[in-house]
Order: sequence, then structure tokens, then C-alpha cells
Amino acid sequence: MSLQIDFGIAIQRLRKRRGMSQERLALDADIDRRYMSDVENGKRNISLDIMERIASQLGIEVSELIRHAEEISKTPLTIDALKEWLCNSDHEDTIVLESPDYLSAIIGITEEGRLIYSYDKMVEHLMREDGMDTEEAMEFINYNTIRALPYAGEMAPIIQYNIEL
Repeated sequence: MSLQIDFGIAIQRLRKRRGMSQERLALDADIDRRYMSDVENGKRNISLDIMERIASQLGIEVSELIRHAEEISKTPLTIDALKEWLCNSDHEDTIVLESPDYLSAIIGITEEGRLIYSYDKMVEHLMREDGMDTEEAMEFINYNTIRALPYAGEMAPIIQYNIEL
């Protein structure tokens, strides 16, 4: 995941450990509650000023907050950890691809909670994890994954393709 998402997860975990609501942290740090929600959901790239206000309300130094975010980025992502994060971020209805999991291909999430996967990274994932060659991986994704997306409903993941000009 990105540092922005890891940072949001770190803030959320530290806040919960201190028994603070998101609203209380936002109020005490003089930040709009919706903005705080976006920060915790990894949707905002925050300024140093905001980072300092949040850290202060959590009773820690900015450097410690950054260390927490870095620890998250070093922890391998698992399906269970992803689902926990989605539930904690009010995205419990998000559909996660699990078989195969394509975890290394996740590149983002939409406002409404649909996961975004990179097609190229999905191919790389199958090549690395399942020993497929490029053609086999592409065929597998097209036949087994993309064809199933219409049946997943409005919360189906999005597959992003790179445009080569």
C-alpha cells in the first residue's frame, strides 16, 4: 500500500489505542471531521502542520507517528489485514479478490470503496506467485477474473489498464 494509506492506518490505530473517537481527535486537532476521515482512509496527503496537530493530540512526536506508518508499510499485507482495514474504514461491503488474492496488484480504492487493481501488476503477481508466463497470466486474468466482475455487482473491483501512447 502507499505511505498515505499506511499513515492513515497508523493514525487510526493510535487513536483507537487511546480510546479516542475520530470526531474527538478531529475536534481537538482543529481539523474538519470529514477531512480526518479522509486522512484515516488514506485519501488525503496531509501537510506537516496537520501531521503535527494530529501527533500532538495523540501525545506523540511527529517522528513517532511516521515510524508507526513505516512499520505498517514493512508488514506484509494479508487478506485478513486488508479486510480489517476496509471494515474500520467503513468499507465493509468492498469486494476483495481472494483466489488468487492479487494483493500486490492493489493500487487504490475509490471514494465509494471499490478496490482498484493494476492489470499489469496482476500479471506480475501471477508470474511471481504461481509461476505462470506472461501469456498464461493474461489468459487466466481475462478468463477467470475479468469475466466474473459483472456478477459482483456495483461494488466490483476496478481493473486499471495502462495506456501506452
